[in-house]
Amino acid sequence: MQRKKTASGCLRSTLLASAGALALSPASVMAQSDSHAHAPRPASGSIPLSEINVVDARPWWTNFVTPSNEAPDSDLAAGRLSSNDAARLFEKIPGVALQTAGGVSALPVVEGLASDRIRTLVNGMSITSSCGNFMNPPLSYIDSGAVQSAKVFAGVAPVSMGGDSIGGTISAGSANPVFAPAGKTIIAGGRISSFFRSNGNGIGGNLYTYLATNDFSISYNGATVVQKNYRDGNGNAVGATLYKATNHLVRAAARSGDHRLGIDVGWQEIPYQGFVNQFMDMTDNRSVYVNANYAGDYNWGTFEARFFRHDVRHSMDKLEDKLRVSGRMPMETEGSDTGYKVQANITSLGRHILRVGSEYHRYRLDDWWPPVSGSMMMSPETYLNINDGKRDRFALFGEIETRWTPQWQTTLGVRYEYVTTDTGTVRNYTGLTSEAAAFNARDRRREDHNIDLTGMLRYEPAGAHALEVGLARKTRSPNLYERYAWSSGAMAASMINWFGDLNGYVGNVDLKPEVAHTARASLEWHDANRRDWHVKLTGHYSRVDDYINAERIGLIGSATARRALLRFVNHDAELYGANLEAAKYLGHANGDWKIRSAVSYLAGKDLEADTNLYNIMPLNALVALDHTLGNWSSTLEVLAVTDKDRVDTLRFEQNTEAYALVNLRTSYALGKARLDLGIDNLFDSDYQPPLGGLSAIIFTQTGNRNTARVQGPGRSFNAGLTVEF
Repeated sequence: MQRKKTASGCLRSTLLASAGALALSPASVMAQSDSHAHAPRPASGSIPLSEINVVDARPWWTNFVTPSNEAPDSDLAAGRLSSNDAARLFEKIPGVALQTAGGVSALPVVEGLASDRIRTLVNGMSITSSCGNFMNPPLSYIDSGAVQSAKVFAGVAPVSMGGDSIGGTISAGSANPVFAPAGKTIIAGGRISSFFRSNGNGIGGNLYTYLATNDFSISYNGATVVQKNYRDGNGNAVGATLYKATNHLVRAAARSGDHRLGIDVGWQEIPYQGFVNQFMDMTDNRSVYVNANYAGDYNWGTFEARFFRHDVRHSMDKLEDKLRVSGRMPMETEGSDTGYKVQANITSLGRHILRVGSEYHRYRLDDWWPPVSGSMMMSPETYLNINDGKRDRFALFGEIETRWTPQWQTTLGVRYEYVTTDTGTVRNYTGLTSEAAAFNARDRRREDHNIDLTGMLRYEPAGAHALEVGLARKTRSPNLYERYAWSSGAMAASMINWFGDLNGYVGNVDLKPEVAHTARASLEWHDANRRDWHVKLTGHYSRVDDYINAERIGLIGSATARRALLRFVNHDAELYGANLEAAKYLGHANGDWKIRSAVSYLAGKDLEADTNLYNIMPLNALVALDHTLGNWSSTLEVLAVTDKDRVDTLRFEQNTEAYALVNLRTSYALGKARLDLGIDNLFDSDYQPPLGGLSAIIFTQTGNRNTARVQGPGRSFNAGLTVEF
């Protein structure tokens, strides 16, 4: 008999088990009570979660009361233990959710905006997803174990952080290079780690090693992981959730006086990765990149420059789970990103800091589908989906930050971008059909002139509270698939989908750029020393002109398994919401105790179609109780999500029920070794993630959307061991 756990049952179990779970942690068993000691005690001999030899001089409370745009070290460590997907490191930042995709390819959603609407930087590189299903998003090119900093600038991102986005900027960065300290000629070291996750039998490891002198450094960071299909809270295997991935990064750096030069060479191999909510799976993804950077200090300020090149060869077809219910359909893509960014930070202007710079991004894409022998529909020619696709951006920006008084600070910025897109001629499997001929006859080149404006103000009248206000105009030009996915055929359109809803999408050459007008305001309260308590309330509103949504142009599938055929169109839309964060140091009793929480609310509307926007996360809350004692640290975490009942009926989006998940983690450091243990979904709850979409396998078998909603992972026992050398 299958067991079904309701949301209310989960919440009751959580309340009953919370105290007991923490009481059983080794920290509590070994502790000696000292309820009068208010100041936290250092963890002697503990291994910092940061990179080796990178000193983190921040007091403990900055990891506890962290600005909402940066994931604290504790969340980074928890994310690494649970997943190799770098996107998972961001999901506990207020306002951030994850759209289900592959095991190392989840799509971050920042206050309702996702995919290309978010500017995503990986070690400063802007990488484009080269796939009609967005199977290789930017964060999939870095392993979670290699991420040292995870930052989000939502809505009102500084113009110096990038353009061509309306939802903000995500930045994932590795640790800075290690150099030998004064008095030492050469140093060497590193760390090695391994891990196991019971749900899906995930195993893997990481290796980091370095060799450095006073002025030169070279390091290697490698990671590998393999995992089978996970099981849901009812013990059923969720098909097409298996994956295997290997990442490598070689980093060299040199410094001389006030000048620093670095170069990264990285490569990745993903031989397979299932995508539960797509008709296709990844059958190969091989990439290589070079990323060079320079930074120099001058009398007037600093100068920074970066150049990168990223190439990927990506293949899709169906893995074993999907081949049981449908036939093969091979698809191939090649993509390349080339870009530079130069920026001068002029600090010699008294109270002002002026940032000026230029950026260029060149993207090329070929997307073709080889014929299938013996198939009447998929032969005899090669289908050309995107042929010689081009997307180029050139940008100029200026930004001035001014501290008028110790209490008042402003930042004003302007950015201009010239964006061009184009593509070559196309054809169907059977040659030049009428739809392909009409597309080829069109003038397909488009030019966009985009202007971004930002203004931010911070007022901190006293040491215990602060006000932040931001206004922005942000612009994004359509991507190549939104403009140039040309076929309205049911099969071809179904291959253009990065939403997980199993519908089919058709491009629109005449799409205009999206223009978002965003307002944000934050109120923050904390104790004078920032060591005891913290509360922050943020509200945000965005009116998006020419938001790229979809209109229904038909229905596809059988009478019992209908799906929507949609064309990308420009509509006006609005999104609004609020995030509440709170944290409190509870005192010292058998160790230090802290509690933190975050609540997020979001809504979105298509103002022309009068429909809800797709993939809007319902009201959700996170509460975590942290405990440290010497070398022990533990966390009990509760995530609660309400019903999702505001759905996009145009796309047949499904409701999901409320649920609560409980996670438990503990770690112990001894000398140069650290043991991490955790249980995700402690009570093995059965639930459907609100942004999970539909299972392609189950929908193909049954045509029932209610039973095809993607199931979340059940309980997983996770263990990791890290040793320095």
